[in-house]
Amino acid sequence: MIEEFVRWFLALFFSAVCAFYVIRINLLTARLKQKVTYLGAVGSRHHLTHMTFRVFRIIIFAVCLIRVPFPTLDQYLFLIGGLQSPYVLLTGCALLIASFGGLVAVNLYMNGHWRSGTDPEDQSELITGGPFAVSQNPMMLLVMTGQLGFFLALPSAFTFICLVAGHWAVISQVSVEQTALREKFGDAYLRYTASTPRWLLR
Repeated sequence: MIEEFVRWFLALFFSAVCAFYVIRINLLTARLKQKVTYLGAVGSRHHLTHMTFRVFRIIIFAVCLIRVPFPTLDQYLFLIGGLQSPYVLLTGCALLIASFGGLVAVNLYMNGHWRSGTDPEDQSELITGGPFAVSQNPMMLLVMTGQLGFFLALPSAFTFICLVAGHWAVISQVSVEQTALREKFGDAYLRYTASTPRWLLR
């Protein structure tokens, strides 16, 4: 049954995502001997964006895990009946896999320059090659793809709220990062943004 497969898929998928980033952050922190995650000053837009991401990640992970032993939880998520099609659900799963695969690839491409958030004292370089030659924000584009995939894999009022909040947080974080990069790299960053689409198309 497709619904049962997707139920297990989501629980295992978000467990894998959680494991990847916990391992990635800890290994990178140990290797560089410095923090690689920055929340921003309390009360700032940067901090609000990160806390929104963090809270929704925790809630999403918990819901996906609890749905496995307690399928009746679905009634409280307000499922959207018209979208409970095997094709829609499997499309959502495919988008989640593609998104995560892309994020892992970009993480590996960035190597030790990967960061979560923006620290004004960070000494990482401006990356303009590889996936960053195609889009200024390849990671954020993949995150939004994953957010859409989650909505399609579990069409409901709950996941729609997650989708809207997630897209707001992405757009907000991109704005914060652009300001920080412009201040840090000056003309080099302006030349980069003039020749590279913000997302995929100008």
